[in-house]
Amino acid sequence: MKTIILSLLVCTCLLSCVKDIELQPLNQVPSPSVQNGVMEAEGVFMNGVHTVSGTVKLVTDSQDPQKKYLSFQQFNTEQGPDLYIYLSEEIRPTNAVSVVKLANTGTFTLEIPTGTFTEKHQYVLVWCKQFSVLFGSAKLAK
Repeated sequence: MKTIILSLLVCTCLLSCVKDIELQPLNQVPSPSVQNGVMEAEGVFMNGVHTVSGTVKLVTDSQDPQKKYLSFQQFNTEQGPDLYIYLSEEIRPTNAVSVVKLANTGTFTLEIPTGTFTEKHQYVLVWCKQFSVLFGSAKLAK
């Protein structure tokens, strides 16, 4: 009986984040201050419960060193109802900073909220907030 209940719970979690919104593909050219900025770290997306692919770079603005960005290249994820990009200390949203509600795939740049301690927040998470499910993650490394 316990096995059946556990199996049903696992299936429910795996199927809970289903297609809801249409993510818009972008092929955005970063601004010159991002293109000429300093790349501090880079990561490759790994699957969580769903398929996620592409790379992400942490970039410091060339004109304003207080501004930092996440630059996504060829990013793709399965769709879900409540997807967010977080910067986190771990592969789950521990002491995480919400960057944005995800609306895009492809190549695009997102500004990181001012005051984020990027040395501590080394994981970029694609997180389904509604169901607390990790779609995928990338560890930022120098």
